[in-house]
Amino acid sequence: MSIVAPSKEQSKRSAADIFAAFEYQWNYFILMLLKEVDEEVTISFEYHDDVDVQSEDKIKLYQIKHSIRKNKKKETINLSDRDVDLWKTISIWMKIIDDQPAFLTDSEFHLVTNKAISKNTFVKAIESYKETKSVENLKSAIIAIKESEREKSDIVNSDSQQKKKGLDVSKVIEELLDKTYFTDFCNQIFVSETPGQLKEKIKKIMSNRFGLNCNRVDWVYEQLMTKLRDDSIEYIESGQAVSYTGEIFTERYQSILDIGRQKIHFRTDYSFQDFNGEPRDLLFMKQLFLIGDTKENELDRIAELTTKWLCFNNNLHEYYNNDIFIPDDVNKLTQNVCSAWSSCYRSKHRKITLESTNEELCDAGCNTVDEMRNKEFSLAGNQLEEFLSEGCIYYYSNSATNIIPELPLIGWHRDWKDKFKK
Repeated sequence: MSIVAPSKEQSKRSAADIFAAFEYQWNYFILMLLKEVDEEVTISFEYHDDVDVQSEDKIKLYQIKHSIRKNKKKETINLSDRDVDLWKTISIWMKIIDDQPAFLTDSEFHLVTNKAISKNTFVKAIESYKETKSVENLKSAIIAIKESEREKSDIVNSDSQQKKKGLDVSKVIEELLDKTYFTDFCNQIFVSETPGQLKEKIKKIMSNRFGLNCNRVDWVYEQLMTKLRDDSIEYIESGQAVSYTGEIFTERYQSILDIGRQKIHFRTDYSFQDFNGEPRDLLFMKQLFLIGDTKENELDRIAELTTKWLCFNNNLHEYYNNDIFIPDDVNKLTQNVCSAWSSCYRSKHRKITLESTNEELCDAGCNTVDEMRNKEFSLAGNQLEEFLSEGCIYYYSNSATNIIPELPLIGWHRDWKDKFKK
């Protein structure tokens, strides 16, 4: 008999399912890690089980099962009575108990799946047993699963998988019913249903547990997930278990969490005396000179505007260099400033043409900068007061910096790019 190779589409589905299952398992590990508030409890990935949670007196084993398969309504399929995910898990746990009987005494066995479990006969049976303690009803329900005539959905979703995975569900059920620890084991089994995507759930727990600023949640999530994954690869390559106590987790990732919690207080006590140099050489001042907003001999006015620029500049660079601001914070501010400027500039230069006089060009420029001075901006979720907001527009119309090498990004005169942007 010749071997039939899977189609490209089948291969894609298989690869997608494997990747999604691993991602789901990893994300559930992170979820459990974030949920645990006891610093002495150890959370492990692929150690005793897919995930395990070990305290001084108990260990909880978690089998994490994920499916990307959908029913006709585009919903994740149900956990059927003869589902391979269910009975393969039962089989794994029985082997653990057979090899290490002590596991049964101090353990809980958790099956976590994104499949719907409400109609599963076994799940209903063990939940009922925990309330009624009726062994007869429990065995009767499980025997019914073994002996029931299989529906088409079970044949497709379970029997074909059994052959593929080498699992005989009926045999597993027989083994379970014959175990001397049958009732004790069933009493320690828990089946729960979770969403197919855990990302938002992780973010919510992360935000609540560590008191993150709302604008920093996405950044902390990306940084933390990347660092955890990189560290885990190092553990695996060195032959160590991927395990964390709450204490180790907090200590190792404290710097990321601190940035996420940081409350920012802007300094406004910088003075003109803190500036070293000739203010009239500042590019933002040259832009204002060009349109006649400020004259080169207005020393008090020049000092006032330079101080506003300096205050914003120093706050931005000090906090950025100390990792209190992150690139995403600056990118959002840049987007907001440029968007506001674009609207103002277009509005005030709408009637400007190639034949416009210098006076008309200067008026349009002055009107543009005047309107921008009335704008209020925020940085890293913190509202900039009027003083800093005005300093912000001077920063964006000034020379390039290591933070934003594309500066200047805004200007006032019609020809500002030709005159000031290199």
